[in-house]
Amino acid sequence: MCYTIIQAESKESGRSIFRSSLLNRLQTEYRNREEMRARSVQEWVCYVSFICNIFDYLRINNMPMLALVNPVYDCLFQLAQPESLQREEEVDCLVLQLHKVGEQLEKMNAQKMDELFSLLRDSFLLQNALGSLAQLLLLEMIEYRAAGWKMTDAAQKYYYSEVSE
Repeated sequence: MCYTIIQAESKESGRSIFRSSLLNRLQTEYRNREEMRARSVQEWVCYVSFICNIFDYLRINNMPMLALVNPVYDCLFQLAQPESLQREEEVDCLVLQLHKVGEQLEKMNAQKMDELFSLLRDSFLLQNALGSLAQLLLLEMIEYRAAGWKMTDAAQKYYYSEVSE
């Protein structure tokens, strides 16, 4: 819906007040992300999902918005911290967003993606308090990226066969 509004507004006036307002609001919320997370994990997860969706859909000259790359990475790094990996909703959010925007983010800054996946790999291997679902989801993400951001048939069957049965 945001994309449609921005397109219509740009055609009418040649500029995008809505996009500018949206980015300003995202920036304000981004500055307050620590307080938001402390106040409500649900609100935090919703914010991360929203900023990732905006990154995924909003384009300038058919390219993702460069201004969102670092904030999106920062949010994903926060979700990859040991205390966040203890919360199922944050692990779910991390995995869903990496499925959605991981490949695009890697194209924009491969070094940051390497750092993020080093953190995920270390958490998978070294964090004893990680729940079995979190371990499974982290392993899936590691394999997903290793396979070129595609889910192989074997991996699909391994990770999701019991869910569908």
